Amino acid sequence: MHAIPFRLDLRHIDLSSRGTTPTDLPSSTSHGNQVQTPNRPKEPRKTKSWFQQARRFTAYNPLDLDNLGRSVELELLARDPEPLGNVVLMYGSGIYALYYTGPHELYAPISQENCEVPIYVGQARPKGTRKGIADESADSTALWDRIKDHRSSIQQACDLEVEDFMVRHLVAIEAFVSLAERVMIRHHHPVWNSVVDGFGNHDPGADRRKTGKRPPWDELHPGRWWSHPANMPAPSLVSAETSKERVRALFGGNLSAEDLARIEAERL
Repeated sequence: MHAIPFRLDLRHIDLSSRGTTPTDLPSSTSHGNQVQTPNRPKEPRKTKSWFQQARRFTAYNPLDLDNLGRSVELELLARDPEPLGNVVLMYGSGIYALYYTGPHELYAPISQENCEVPIYVGQARPKGTRKGIADESADSTALWDRIKDHRSSIQQACDLEVEDFMVRHLVAIEAFVSLAERVMIRHHHPVWNSVVDGFGNHDPGADRRKTGKRPPWDELHPGRWWSHPANMPAPSLVSAETSKERVRALFGGNLSAEDLARIEAERL
């Protein structure tokens, strides 16, 4: 039996539906709509003088003294303000800020119900702190006592009303209180801290009343019994009119850092 030879006639086969011919495959070197080999993207490079153009930042240190003070300030500002005349008796020492909300013309620029700009910032530390024998016992009421003293000073002043004052207060560890007070005074420049000295003063005692000079705050807002001319005859070196001028200049942004430093030096 002989094998029949097989021949394939390609002339009658339709290749159009059989797929893509090798010549139809995309080429990495072709153009048009076909895929091209991607090039490496350009990346920013330092110039020869990059060290002169680059910005330089101070690394944030959460344990920096100012940052520690700022954290205490933020906690204080998160507290709701309370009427100065209705602060409930409390234990502890700490920091506080007074706000004015009344009609006094001199303080109109900061008289706001939302208590944004303090008129005075202070601290209350346990007794004996200056001598290194601070009593931080749970029975201390240093913060409340200090706020009470301010309420009394304002009640005695002839042109101020306690009802026009609000206060924020925060019981805090004594070590951080001074930091927070310093940060707040530098940030807000409270008028009774920066240009009118003496609001936080206590009765100096009978002997010093006779020889000392009245504080500038008592010239501007007379009324405290111990600073009355009959008890403290010598007037302040800063008159009430000078204090008024300084207050208006502070609110008007017309006092430079040098001016504030000069006023601060008058207290020394």
